[in-house]
Amino acid sequence: MHPLNIMGHISGFLEKIFYGISNGFFSGALFNVFTIFIITVIFTLIDFTTFKISPILFYSFSVYILLSFLSVGGLRHESIKIYRLLNANDIGGARKNLLSLAGRDNGNLNESEISRAVVESVSENTGDGIGSVIFYFTAGLIAGLFILNFTKIYFTGYYFATAFGILSAVIYKSANLLDSLTGYKNEKYEKFGKFSARLDDALNYIPFRITAIFMLISTFFLGLAVNNCRFKDAFKSWIKFRKNHPSPNGGQLESIVAGALNVKLGGVNYYGGIESKRPVMGFENYGAVNRENIIDAVRIMELTSALLIVFYSALLTCALIYI
Repeated sequence: MHPLNIMGHISGFLEKIFYGISNGFFSGALFNVFTIFIITVIFTLIDFTTFKISPILFYSFSVYILLSFLSVGGLRHESIKIYRLLNANDIGGARKNLLSLAGRDNGNLNESEISRAVVESVSENTGDGIGSVIFYFTAGLIAGLFILNFTKIYFTGYYFATAFGILSAVIYKSANLLDSLTGYKNEKYEKFGKFSARLDDALNYIPFRITAIFMLISTFFLGLAVNNCRFKDAFKSWIKFRKNHPSPNGGQLESIVAGALNVKLGGVNYYGGIESKRPVMGFENYGAVNRENIIDAVRIMELTSALLIVFYSALLTCALIYI
């Protein structure tokens, strides 16, 4: 079973218990903390068990966990699938597959609205599905190396540092998952999910801004290769519209993509039949999103991910040399 599915089952089971006690803020906060704790303990035990069996098994498991948290392949696969359905004029199929990327009501979306949903999802998930995961893995691994150096405990080699990095990513991904499950401003979760939403916002604050820098860099390099990616417009849009988002972090990335592609993102969405309005990101002369912009957004996501991997790998290398 996929690690995220395991985490989802644990979260769903505990949500029923805590929500049954109360749907208030305090119960939601306890649910969040207890769920993250349980998931972390389970993965710690798996780490310890795999290492006892074989260090190779432990490191293989660690790589598997990290790759399962990174959503580059999944984002690309689902986005391209919807792009191909739109190319084939299969609006019904595109609406159905949109559920894998966006939680908004999709029953009446036209081609442009479907394309906008995909571009927005790819943009924001470049942050929490890629940038933040690598950030917390790297931060945890470096912290583990410093602890090893400070305590002078070397008998475990790099096992402790690697485990620390994986558990750091597990804690982040658990918090991010709980936000996606309960962090909604609706009647059911407005109080219960508030802590989960705020914790996710806090954890994403720094890594999203680092990701934004590398996304801007990626638009610069892509602009040299393709005409429909504009670095200057991406930078101007980021400066002006990065706060035009319900989340303190999502606009950091969506505003860049809006400028790079000269399209308008944001506006009106529906969730459970309830209208949700947010400010538009994009200048007045920008157009509506079309299906070709899906491919452009995927390109930006892929190059941004590659640059982030290079950056965090260099950071980790420096830490290893220093320590």
